[in-house]
Amino acid sequence: MERRNFIQSTVALLATSSITLPVFAQNSVPLKKGFKVKALATRYKEKIVYGKTPIDFKLLSNDTHNQLSIFISTNNLKGFGPPLHIHHTFDEFFCVLEGDFLFELDDRILTLTKGDSLFIPRNTKHRFNYNGETAGTLLVGITPGKGIEKYFADMGKLLTNDGVPDMVKMQALYKTYNSEILGPPMK
Repeated sequence: MERRNFIQSTVALLATSSITLPVFAQNSVPLKKGFKVKALATRYKEKIVYGKTPIDFKLLSNDTHNQLSIFISTNNLKGFGPPLHIHHTFDEFFCVLEGDFLFELDDRILTLTKGDSLFIPRNTKHRFNYNGETAGTLLVGITPGKGIEKYFADMGKLLTNDGVPDMVKMQALYKTYNSEILGPPMK
């Protein structure tokens, strides 16, 4: 049977039988009602703060069948930013809601201001630094989102007001989530 005839026959058989084709949307997202999250509130079970920077999760990974997690990072202060790092299993999206940020992606330096956004695919070396005069705010999306909230909560426990975190513990945490620290924060 020619390929074309085979495909036409198969489609016709499926259309007239009780066999149904799987539909991605049927099982991809848990059936839930919509919800509202107030400003400065988080849906995660505990408050996460990096030094003086709150991380407020607005959409948890289990809301989207581990597809996506979204948070808002407020009170980013001048000089604030992560070390040079890489994620091997997830992508990140950043949107500047307030302030001025410098991002480094591989060897490129990009300036982001209010309204600008940036997609960082997995396996891209990156870091950022807040460069504004007043506190800055980021909207951040991570996909897939499985386990991301715990990753950030665990990191928050290492990033306190006490100063520089134990980098051995930080590197171990990053590796637990298929990520690596590759260098210092931006200056």
